[in-house]
Amino acid sequence: MESVLQWGLDFIRAVQSMASPPLTFVMRMITSFGGWYVYTLFLLVVYWGIDEKKGCQISFIVLISIWLNLLLKDMLNQPRPFFTDYDPSVGIINERLGGLPSGHAQNSLVLFFVTASWIRKNWAYIGAAVICLLIGFSRIYLGVHFPTDILAGWLLGGIVLCGYFFLHARIEALIERGGFRAGMYASAVTSFIMIIYTPGEELLLPGGILLGIGAGFCLNRRYTGFSSNVFLGRTGVKKYLTLAARFVLGAAVFLLFVFAIGKIIPQFANSNNEKLYRFLCYALAGLLFSFFIPWVFIKLRLAGVESEEK
Repeated sequence: MESVLQWGLDFIRAVQSMASPPLTFVMRMITSFGGWYVYTLFLLVVYWGIDEKKGCQISFIVLISIWLNLLLKDMLNQPRPFFTDYDPSVGIINERLGGLPSGHAQNSLVLFFVTASWIRKNWAYIGAAVICLLIGFSRIYLGVHFPTDILAGWLLGGIVLCGYFFLHARIEALIERGGFRAGMYASAVTSFIMIIYTPGEELLLPGGILLGIGAGFCLNRRYTGFSSNVFLGRTGVKKYLTLAARFVLGAAVFLLFVFAIGKIIPQFANSNNEKLYRFLCYALAGLLFSFFIPWVFIKLRLAGVESEEK
């Protein structure tokens, strides 16, 4: 393994031999497309403005992918190229967790190829592949991953995608037949499995948010009926203005809540119930995103239920 890592380090040095400030700026921009804030923005747009069912669906698969990645990072505890035992000079940016597998490589593969499967066009799959390749290369250029980390991330992402394509229709059909209770149980059981092993606080985040989003989606379908493609008769410019208003208002409320969480959680640091408080905060964030904010859209006539336009 050590010889493989040394080869990877030599590969990084060779890639960085062509480094320049403009290229580094471009690589930083590219790598940001594999960051959590891009995932969050994408999920907000899909759930609030395109299709709430697809928004819930892709939220689940991306959160499960993130959880698997964090779990393996913790269990394998593999180094990064810029760690002191290797070559600190190659680290153009810094990362805190272990390197194998690459989360940027894995999770971007899942996100963009699931999206391409909705579009069902060759250009969408080609675009997804190009973006994933560029993100993987950017992680090597920036010195935060060995090439083997990237390959492992793509491999695990491919396994997650295969599971999604093979199982998601069957699981959704079972939940549809079971109704509200089945959806709530599925969200709770999945979340519970994800938090059984939580050595670090990072592993609480995907399980908590998944529980909140799943519960919120079920509550929405039963009690509010929010539909992201209902615009109360608005068409043309008015439709897009309504979409913009949804996003600006929803994003502002969501960011305020995230800011509040950032202030509240440290108060429970080192307490016996710290993990419980973190988990509840993450679950509330998911519930806010999938249920409370869409309810506000309906109350403010920025959205409606599907029957209102029939």
